[in-house]
Amino acid sequence: MLKIRNCTIGEGKPKICVPLVSSDFEALEQECASLASVPLDMLEWRVDYLMNRDGFHGPSDLDRACRIIRNHFKDTPLLTTVRTKRQGGVHDMDEDTYFSILSLLLSSRWADVLDVEYGHDPMDTKVLMAKAREKKIPLLMSFHSFHRALPEDEITDTLEAMAAFHPDILKIAVMPETPADAAALISAAAKRMTRFPETPVVTIAMGPLGVLTRAAGNRMGGPLTFAAGKEASAPGQLTAAEMKQVLDVLYK
Repeated sequence: MLKIRNCTIGEGKPKICVPLVSSDFEALEQECASLASVPLDMLEWRVDYLMNRDGFHGPSDLDRACRIIRNHFKDTPLLTTVRTKRQGGVHDMDEDTYFSILSLLLSSRWADVLDVEYGHDPMDTKVLMAKAREKKIPLLMSFHSFHRALPEDEITDTLEAMAAFHPDILKIAVMPETPADAAALISAAAKRMTRFPETPVVTIAMGPLGVLTRAAGNRMGGPLTFAAGKEASAPGQLTAAEMKQVLDVLYK
């Protein structure tokens, strides 16, 4: 389990995380306002959308955006994500830019949890993670495969390789081609949680075949489920209201 502000991931009902996907300040203000009555436990701030803004300037733009978010959601846990294009993001950036933005987010404390992608330079990743631990900011290590599903043994091997970095949460998202692909994700997550119950594991099958993985539960890859507010950030997301209905039925 992992406690972030007033939210404990891995305890009780799976927690609903809603993405913020605005690419300018006016849209972000409107997006936050539109979520006022949306049932959510966390927000995911997708910084890569804002990086598409003309004339983007990291320090000032990120500060302004974070102030907008906190003006609407003072105490809501914030997962801050810079998703690269190769893992499904919307902004094309090189390695130096990626780690520079993550470092800025850490140093300015513009995250309650920081997403760090698996698959980048291992040494740069370790340096960043050491900085996060110094700041006492939890890390979610993620890996996204939008182009193919992964067999269960590859999912397991990837989870083990990610766990070697000692993140606070593990997350894998894939694009399934068959129902068995989605089942493989749930099976891999369940086995990992049986062996190492202290680290939450999030496994998501995207698209229509993967909807059930989004409500799988704390020990089967679903302690944190991503649901759409104004706009989905990945294929197959239910709305937050729909997800709440599902979770209310499954986890009375």
